[in-house]
Amino acid sequence: MTKRTTRSAARRAALGAAAASALVAAAAPAHAADHAAAPALTLRLFAAAPAGYSNPDDITRLGSLIFVTYQNNAGPTGAPAGSTSDIVAFDRHSGEIKQRYTIPGRVDGLTADTRHSRVIATVNEDLNSTLYVITPWAGQAVKHYTYSPDPAQTGSDGTNGGTDSVSISSDGTIYVAHSNPDVSLPAPNDAAAVYTVELTGSTAKLTPLFGVNDTAAVINPAPGAPAWAPLGLTDPDSNRWIRGHDGGTLIQDSQADSKLVFASDLDDKTPTLKQLNLTNATAPSGGAATPQLDDIVQAGGEGTLFVVDQKSGDIYQADTDGVAEGTLFVSQPAPGSGDLPNDPALGVVDPTTGVVTHLWVGVTLQSPKGLLFVSGSDD
Repeated sequence: MTKRTTRSAARRAALGAAAASALVAAAAPAHAADHAAAPALTLRLFAAAPAGYSNPDDITRLGSLIFVTYQNNAGPTGAPAGSTSDIVAFDRHSGEIKQRYTIPGRVDGLTADTRHSRVIATVNEDLNSTLYVITPWAGQAVKHYTYSPDPAQTGSDGTNGGTDSVSISSDGTIYVAHSNPDVSLPAPNDAAAVYTVELTGSTAKLTPLFGVNDTAAVINPAPGAPAWAPLGLTDPDSNRWIRGHDGGTLIQDSQADSKLVFASDLDDKTPTLKQLNLTNATAPSGGAATPQLDDIVQAGGEGTLFVVDQKSGDIYQADTDGVAEGTLFVSQPAPGSGDLPNDPALGVVDPTTGVVTHLWVGVTLQSPKGLLFVSGSDD
């Protein structure tokens, strides 16, 4: 869940009404459509970065442990040679460090597989991508998997592509974003936007779920614009699986394209796709621009929301007792070189209109990234 390389950032810089109620109900997660109002939250420190660790990104929970990946100075292709990331497991209640794992390259995607009591990490989202599995309570704690096929692609501008965010459904299906797909391939270019993953031996077999140019219904088309359009994704980034009927819903963020994709009917051979174009409720200080989001999570009711602030290295938490269930929280990181102007913040997104509203949270977030919600019933 990280910014792309310089070439991809430049590509992003050049990119730059509600639908019928039945369409919205099918596209948005359950209970979310009526809760776009900005909730009141107060963040408090959960854990600071351990000494020598920097650039925290993704976050997940397995049992009583909160896992956070620290990318340190590793680049999105794993360069320079010898770069490593550190995954730290904190006690859920005390914030005390319980375990540490060092992984070669840059760990970007991180999620818990509760069915198998393990954590899945994806490495190097732009190129040289692989996958690791951590089983905290097993003798062989870390296992490395090689992708088949390799998610990298070669086009007129070279070779690029890897994997990013990873999510797991209640039936154990693993979904991984195809990060930085090559947009210079000759037409028709419909590279995978999301894969399903099957782990066998030391191989992570990739099967496309849907493509970057598949046609999808538009939840909030502009006046006079078509209700159906190709997705046109250039930057699949974070994703989140939401429980529901027919396999639930996978929300896939395309960061540079300021767009969310809702893939539902996941039990079918071909998922139903709907896309939501994003806008800022308030124009950023650098000028009018669409929001470029990093992470998204559904939260509300009794529980705790965790927020990773990458630049400060701090992990925050907030009680969500007063937040409507189904609220979609999003993180807006600080823009990097070549990015559209945007103000870093924690926000909420209206799944009907696509409007992103930033929240006052009691602290100054320098560049929020990974989000995690722990329901009170799961605590």
